[in-house]
Amino acid sequence: MKKLVIPFFYLFHLSLHAQEDVKVFSEKKDNGYVLYGNNLAFCPISLTLEVDLINLSLTPSEQKLFVIPARTEKYKIGELIIINKSEASKYSFRYLFTLGDVTKRDYDSAYNYDLPFQKGKQYMLFQGYNGRLSHQNENALDFIMPEGSEVVAARDGIIIKVVQNNNESCMQEECKKYNNYLSVYHLDGTFADYVHLRMNGAKFKVGDKVRKGELIAYSGNTGWSSGPHLHFACSLPSFEKRPTIKTKFKINEGSNSIYLEEKKSYLKVY
Repeated sequence: MKKLVIPFFYLFHLSLHAQEDVKVFSEKKDNGYVLYGNNLAFCPISLTLEVDLINLSLTPSEQKLFVIPARTEKYKIGELIIINKSEASKYSFRYLFTLGDVTKRDYDSAYNYDLPFQKGKQYMLFQGYNGRLSHQNENALDFIMPEGSEVVAARDGIIIKVVQNNNESCMQEECKKYNNYLSVYHLDGTFADYVHLRMNGAKFKVGDKVRKGELIAYSGNTGWSSGPHLHFACSLPSFEKRPTIKTKFKINEGSNSIYLEEKKSYLKVY
């Protein structure tokens, strides 16, 4: 019987914060196919793969989760080997991916973050970790800031996402789709999100490296917001909603680091 190779298809779902720069594809070889992945994002991505095979075997067969480094093309995922060349072969695959390395959990929990505003400024923390308004089960911080206040990087990193085309807000969760925000990837695998920025308020683009203390955006009142403020949260990669983590901040002259408390004002002198 003449070998029949039926064209493959693939389906994919983008999880939270994922970008459209990941691709899984195949190349034919003498005894089957090689599966590759492209990751054009500026941080690693985690990818799970499911295959349906007829007269083909996947090597390595036991691996289901793949971590593709940042800015990597033709990362080898595996090989599809024809079992019997005299019979028809068919395959399809589906994949799910998310930004970051989901296998990495040994992040730097002792890191001391800078307050996300300029030296000499003082702002009140209106809502803290697990706040009763919109931070239930979420380790996020809301600083009351007038629109147009300067937002600075709390830690070194690389910009992986910028949304700044919105100019709407409301007090209902449905307005989350109007959030302007900037996401930064840190060296230890964590992310920081700076949210509710003013329209066109970002100072950097995706792929830019930022230094701690550098002006990165201007605060606003966009998205799910009851008034002008900066929402700041650090998180770990996940295929579901990214789990947020508590972070310590340097206060006053910078010699002391604490977990910030709700309804207190913090002055940055460093």
